[in-house]
Amino acid sequence: MEGNVSDSVLAAQVAILNDAYRSTGFSFNVADIRRYPDSVYFAGGCFPTTEQGIRMKAELAVDPARFVNIYTCKLQLPFIAGYATLPNEFPEGDHQHGVIVDYGTLPGGAPPLDMGHTLVHELGHYFGLFHTFQGGCAEPGDGVADTPPEASAAFGCQIGRDTCTAPGIDPINNFMDYSDDSCTDNFTTLQAARMQASIASFRPTLIAFSIGPGITGNWFDPAADGHGFSIEVLPDNRMLADWYVYAPNGGPVWIVATGTITGNTAVLQGFQKIGAGGRFPPSFDPSNLQNLFWGTLVFTFTDCNHGQVSWQPVVAGYSNGSMPITRLTMPAALSCP
Repeated sequence: MEGNVSDSVLAAQVAILNDAYRSTGFSFNVADIRRYPDSVYFAGGCFPTTEQGIRMKAELAVDPARFVNIYTCKLQLPFIAGYATLPNEFPEGDHQHGVIVDYGTLPGGAPPLDMGHTLVHELGHYFGLFHTFQGGCAEPGDGVADTPPEASAAFGCQIGRDTCTAPGIDPINNFMDYSDDSCTDNFTTLQAARMQASIASFRPTLIAFSIGPGITGNWFDPAADGHGFSIEVLPDNRMLADWYVYAPNGGPVWIVATGTITGNTAVLQGFQKIGAGGRFPPSFDPSNLQNLFWGTLVFTFTDCNHGQVSWQPVVAGYSNGSMPITRLTMPAALSCP
């Protein structure tokens, strides 16, 4: 039966989502799968701006305040591949919230939309992102400072395309452009921050866990011995993290990072001390030390004992990365949540 998507394809799509959103602080699990054979909404009736599409959501939506409702149907490939609501478009519990994609865009479909990136893209809208070409070359564009301006949508995989005079080539590899699936592979740090802030402001019930004082403690990855994080949740919804890690030359280094908390995610700016100040008084001279901006760290916690951290450094020699983290210690007199 056309459109009857197998469980294995759906599982592959969820894996693609989790890989694409790994650095953003979002993760996905399937709560339920519902199939509607011979649905009157399948072929064209699912487009949400039509009377029939609005009726479909009213009938089929499941608790939109707590769940991302994703509908697969037959749209108009390649011209219309998917559609999503913005987080501030309707009240939090409104049945019109949701994402619709053509079933042909799921993993294993026909190129160029064959890798499941259509749903990645549409969920970006659902979490508050615009297209990278929003507003063309004019400010404020897509409202995200680390996506260079772009005059129009990119198609195919136009490496090196540069349509605006402002610095930076077009972000044709970004999930929020229109490039082929094989060409798109990233969200930026500030796109991640915008998505987290949008959901915290307009869809807070979607967030299953929020960072509180009980997150304070030492955290590490059991599979990566030798380095870890000392984390402290501060007043005014801020977090401090000290990362004991290794520099590119193999020597130990401390990265000290601070930033704001939004729901279950904290976006921190990391700094590295450079210079020889002397270890102990009276020889210690703070004027010989400098704070070198190291990069951005994004912490996301799924519960009191598990989380994920990703990093995007700007200092030469370091590379982007991410890893799961597990609680090692908790200070006395604290509890979580």
